[in-house]
Amino acid sequence: MMIHEVFVNNKLHSVKVLEKNGNVFLIEVGSKTVKVKLNLIQGKTLTIEINGEVFQADVERTQRGSLKIKSSGKVFEVQCLPKILKETVEKLESPLLATKKPAARLPSENGAVVAPIAGRIVLLNASLGEKVERGTCICILEAMKMENEVVAPKTGVVNEIRVSKGAIVNKGDVLAVIG
Repeated sequence: MMIHEVFVNNKLHSVKVLEKNGNVFLIEVGSKTVKVKLNLIQGKTLTIEINGEVFQADVERTQRGSLKIKSSGKVFEVQCLPKILKETVEKLESPLLATKKPAARLPSENGAVVAPIAGRIVLLNASLGEKVERGTCICILEAMKMENEVVAPKTGVVNEIRVSKGAIVNKGDVLAVIG
């Protein structure tokens, strides 16, 4: 069984793929199990059949790597976090692994504070003009139900904050700049 962590319009959903047969999927979302069939019509248009009800949708990839899905006058921004196996999820749910820990830092240039992994910003800990020391927590990034501290790469002043609480970010995105 595969489990996908999916953000739809910035709301996190856990999607379990129970069964897959070609373009037909049996999935569990929350407490509901649904049968989904996908058919590509042409280019970026597809039909989605959910428990027998058919919808037509236009799909495009955004610059941030998420999908913009338009159907029946509604727009959904969808971003999938890396898929994980059921065994991995069970290990992550262990109370010993649920503690907060600092995320590994990526090399940064010119004081850029970058996202070490894809996820969602759950807390901004710094503000514009604030003086921070190297290693100070700038924000908390949540990925796969784990909270990761993103820290200042150097001592300085916060010149830019490029994200807000609830924002979905990709690995390597610049979150803030320390001058």
